[in-house]
Amino acid sequence: MVLLPTGDVLIINGATNGSAGWNDAMNPVHNPVLYQPDEDPTRRFTVLSPSKIARLYHSTAALLPDGRILVGGSNPHQGYNITGKPYPTELSLEAFYLHYLDPQYTNLRPSILTVELSGRAVSYGEIFSVTFVCSSYRLDLGGLRHRYCTVFSRHTRLA
Repeated sequence: MVLLPTGDVLIINGATNGSAGWNDAMNPVHNPVLYQPDEDPTRRFTVLSPSKIARLYHSTAALLPDGRILVGGSNPHQGYNITGKPYPTELSLEAFYLHYLDPQYTNLRPSILTVELSGRAVSYGEIFSVTFVCSSYRLDLGGLRHRYCTVFSRHTRLA
């Protein structure tokens, strides 16, 4: 799952049955699903366009700074022996584009004007300032620090 800048959640990759790991997963989920928590309960889940690549156990998806989703990984196999496997180890990456990247929404995207920090990079615990303009926005400042998570967030503390 990937938390999107819109506050929605992208549910992507995996299998419909079997178990995680090696050759045990079957029937890959090719269609990502968009979960929109602010929509009417009957329209919160939207099935999106499919990928042709089976991305099962050990697959990952990450939000990129430009709003695309980087998708990679697949079922792992011992020593990358991919011959004769129903879902061979996949070494490619895909960029997944969501509706908010459509050119018709360009004027709604924020533009960063300035970034003020003490050095060339932000250090842990450092305060920095970002100035931006946006013609229209839906922003919950209380949840802003939770909008971007690392790919491996299982043991990542967000507070």
